[in-house]
Amino acid sequence: MPLLYALLMLVPLVLFHEFGHFIVARWMGVRVLSFSIGFGPVVLEWQRNGTQYAVRAFPLGGFVRMLGDDPSAPVDAEVAAEPDAFTSKPVWRRALIVGAGPLFNFILPLAVLFGSALTFRQQVVPSVVGAVVPGGPAALAGLRTGDQIRAIDGEPVATFDELVDAVSSRPGKLTKFSIERAGKPQDVLVTPIRHRQMIPELGMVRYVGRIQVLAQPEASVVSVAPGSAAWQAGVRSGDRVRSVDVDGKITPVTRFYELDDVLRAALTRHLPVALNVSHLAWLKEVSGDSLEKAVEHPHAEATVHLALPQTSAADMTALGLLSPGAIVGSVEKGTPAVTEAHLQPGDELLTLDGKPLTSLMQLYEELRRPFDDVRGKKENHGRAPEAIIAEAKKALKPHTLHLRRRVAQPLPGQAEFVELDAPLTLGITLSPEHRPHAQIGIGPATDYTVAPLIANPRLVGSSLTWTGEKFVEGAEMVFRTLAGLFKGDVPVREVGGPLFIAQIANKSAELGPETFLVTMAGLSINLGIVNLLPIPLVDGGHLLFLLIEAIRRGPVQLRTRQIAAYVGMTFLGLLFLVVMKNDIERLIR
Repeated sequence: MPLLYALLMLVPLVLFHEFGHFIVARWMGVRVLSFSIGFGPVVLEWQRNGTQYAVRAFPLGGFVRMLGDDPSAPVDAEVAAEPDAFTSKPVWRRALIVGAGPLFNFILPLAVLFGSALTFRQQVVPSVVGAVVPGGPAALAGLRTGDQIRAIDGEPVATFDELVDAVSSRPGKLTKFSIERAGKPQDVLVTPIRHRQMIPELGMVRYVGRIQVLAQPEASVVSVAPGSAAWQAGVRSGDRVRSVDVDGKITPVTRFYELDDVLRAALTRHLPVALNVSHLAWLKEVSGDSLEKAVEHPHAEATVHLALPQTSAADMTALGLLSPGAIVGSVEKGTPAVTEAHLQPGDELLTLDGKPLTSLMQLYEELRRPFDDVRGKKENHGRAPEAIIAEAKKALKPHTLHLRRRVAQPLPGQAEFVELDAPLTLGITLSPEHRPHAQIGIGPATDYTVAPLIANPRLVGSSLTWTGEKFVEGAEMVFRTLAGLFKGDVPVREVGGPLFIAQIANKSAELGPETFLVTMAGLSINLGIVNLLPIPLVDGGHLLFLLIEAIRRGPVQLRTRQIAAYVGMTFLGLLFLVVMKNDIERLIR
């Protein structure tokens, strides 16, 4: 299958590139002798209108051969006299033919991306808050799960992607959110935090706004404040509420905001309430060897009926029920969470260095900050990963976690929980891709359900916008990579060849057809830009000679063209050896 996916990705790119040369050559009146996909022995061929069409054994490229088109060969007087020879055409016509290949490599991704968007984005996630990260800007401003965001600073938004785009452009700016809550409109002021996005290997560092909300609704797992009404009823942090019994009427819940809605309605009417909850299965003794395993069914199947005491509470918070943002759901063997902090699933993280912890996201950001500072330094672009890791480790400092842990089998008179401190330092390793990788090894106690979808209200417009953004993003990546290679900021080992492309094709195919098509589009942009480089034997080198010919009003001397061809062939040969070496090393790693 990897070979099949590689062919499905590469062959259309080569075919479309060569088709660009072919169709424009025919349009300009040049005779096309051969149209071949691949190199080596011919596997399949046929003739039509004087052109040989061929599929060759090695599908790692292709070529279009036209009458009199070899720039490194002497000009044959008889061929040059032919009206349909390449050399008999004006410079501008020849330039159009040569440039058509890269041009078609830019047309293809536009068509692929737009078609992909029209196909896979007919149903989109609405601009509804599925989950709110505790302690984040949205939570502090009062946004709640289930809120429908209608506009941002008066700019209408209907989808979650539009919400993300609008927030991203407003880092640190006080922003008015027009929302709809329980059918009633209201305004909420939120200041998005400045979030650092970066691809340090390419020197790409930018700051965007984030309010820390998720589109995916959070499951109905809760954290419980000790001594609260929910605590007195027997609800414990990490419990999953399966249903709510309101005065004898049972309502199933799977999402946190559904639980919030049911409880608010019941508390407003002062009705008796009971929760049917499933306890965490991992609160039993867990052996150290199994701590790294992700628990597929972390909660017990059985439910416990827990009646809440009569209270004047009007919402979940007043009852003592909170989002389980800082409860450990799973820990990974060999990571700092196990080797240093000795954390266990079910641990409730309370503070980090004395500061309250409200979410695992907050923990990650605090621990990662020095690491990201080092990676973001300009002088570290292109440095060996080992050197970056060594510098980052010097910048890290040990932190102290204060946590609450449930006693598995408390003795008579013994407290149900103990509080203790644990040291924790960010771990940094070398990833399989040979890049610095930060690790902590903590998974959340809750999961997220699939967000509901709506029909895309602006399918064509949003598809055009998305296509343009993806195309510009892909082109920027290629230009930055090339610039980094020439400046030495990007190591040569980052360059990949056929095997690397096959790996990328296989991985993207595993993620679904949309990801595969987006990857294909990015590769086509790459191919188009690289072919425009002024390297002999590629389209860019040919265009350079045509430009010189246009300026000096005569072709470049044959000797010069032949020397350039030898240089280009040597360069491309060495490049092939380098990329194959890199590919083999990646396979070994």
